[in-house]
Amino acid sequence: MTARLDTEPLHWGFSTLGCPEFSLSEACELAAEFHLRALELRSLWGRVDLPACMAESGITAEKARSLFAPSHISVPVAGSSFKLVGNDSASRAEFLDYCEWAQSWGIPNARVFGGGTWGHPLTEADYNQAAETVAWWRQEKKVRRWKIEMLLETHDAFSASGPCCELIKRLDEPLGIIWDSHHTWRLGGENPAASWSRLGEWVRHVHLKDSIDKPSARHPYTYVLPGEGQTPLAEIVRVLREHEFSGIISLEWERLWHPYLLPLRSALSHLRLQPWFNVASGESRQKPNYQQLSDETPRRSLV
Repeated sequence: MTARLDTEPLHWGFSTLGCPEFSLSEACELAAEFHLRALELRSLWGRVDLPACMAESGITAEKARSLFAPSHISVPVAGSSFKLVGNDSASRAEFLDYCEWAQSWGIPNARVFGGGTWGHPLTEADYNQAAETVAWWRQEKKVRRWKIEMLLETHDAFSASGPCCELIKRLDEPLGIIWDSHHTWRLGGENPAASWSRLGEWVRHVHLKDSIDKPSARHPYTYVLPGEGQTPLAEIVRVLREHEFSGIISLEWERLWHPYLLPLRSALSHLRLQPWFNVASGESRQKPNYQQLSDETPRRSLV
């Protein structure tokens, strides 16, 4: 008998964008507190230059594994700031360094932005540069024998499915997508089912957040606790269940950029109370489809 989709647990995690003041060990403790097994690494110690942060803090891949092992935490995505449109030789070199660090940690995916600005349509030259950048990176990956993949987030001028699909048409092989479900709905004006119908086959990771029609310091909307706003979160989760999505749904609580937001612990507590959230997500019988860092390293505390 096939299990009902609404009873199958989804796999949840959070982005460290929501706890930028934390150390890596504190982020792991928070994940363990909420029985979550996925950390999307974006910011720690108030910074986003994670390779430098880890090096300065003396955190090697081996030490990171010792932090992840007790709660079986994995890192499906490392969030770079690299853009496909508008990059230069310096930003490319920085991105390669970022990928080298992520590869050494066994992180399977590096997030990139498309670049450009929402509301300003991409030009033919923009698409050409984006496609050339993907081709450049894939060649670098091949030469360096990396396993890490590049994932494009629905962000910036690529906040809707249309520009993402247009870019993918120009590539030799499709590019994996991080579906920021808030952006495609709020900016792109797409309902979740429509976004999935266009992007679903390429979606490897999902961002979830909520907002209301009230201007904030940076946007014409204001982020609120998940389930307290206008974003159709229940519908997004329903679409993911219907299509048996086995990747990570990451709460992207953007506290680094929006200090008016409550601490991440409050957002995670609120998330667990939502009727569409499965509390048992961390105890799923199925493994998420991301590569887990090896647990071969002995478990010990990081000092």
